[in-house]
Amino acid sequence: MNETILKYKAGLIIIAVVFAILLALTVVRYVKSMDAVRVAIDEKLMVIPDEEIHDTSWNIPEIQEKKKEINWLERQLLLAKSDSLTLGININDSIVQVQLKGTVLVQAKMIKQYPLHFFESLNYGSYHDFTRIAAIVEEQSTILKKPIKKVQAPKNENEFQAVKHDTIPDPLLVWQFSLDNRINVVITGVGLDKDSVLNFQHKKNLMDYNYQNLKENLLPETYTPTLYIWLNDKDAKSVYRAIPEKGKVVFKN
Repeated sequence: MNETILKYKAGLIIIAVVFAILLALTVVRYVKSMDAVRVAIDEKLMVIPDEEIHDTSWNIPEIQEKKKEINWLERQLLLAKSDSLTLGININDSIVQVQLKGTVLVQAKMIKQYPLHFFESLNYGSYHDFTRIAAIVEEQSTILKKPIKKVQAPKNENEFQAVKHDTIPDPLLVWQFSLDNRINVVITGVGLDKDSVLNFQHKKNLMDYNYQNLKENLLPETYTPTLYIWLNDKDAKSVYRAIPEKGKVVFKN
């Protein structure tokens, strides 16, 4: 009987110790995360003029919308000087688009974005910085930019006239990239199930992303906001393959 009680007490002690360790790690992680956020905010504010930070007209909804539209048009004019395809992410209208010299070539409707409210409560200076033309500095994807073609060699002269070209099936797209304005974006393609219905598993996707970045996010030294976007897989691949490596990205919110 005494031996059973001792084992029971030992088990409770182990549970309490594990709980205390996990609690301590959670608190430390929270403190480190908040410190990283404060540092990131301070760094951003240092390069933004005071008159833009304290622009009181920005608090008037009608003026704010006009300034956002003007800001978007100014960015498009700058991009029109380039001959490269660029990526436009219009959070306000839930649209991702490929554009060239102000002309939209490919447009895809977001199935979902996370977080739902991404950089909505910003002063004018911070918004101006967030929506500046950014460049992709690092990226990785589950598919190649150019699909691999498998050519079936003809067996005789008759087949020579009808050579079949088969495209090796691609996996669903997961395109992750980092921008030089310290924002990460993850675009995930959503495919169809056996009943031709969108197989949308955004919670599982988020868990996978968090697990992949567990080491970096456990005790973060820097804060980098991440925008997660889900598109129809066909649209997502069209957008991904159109944008050149180290391409330019512009936001509208």
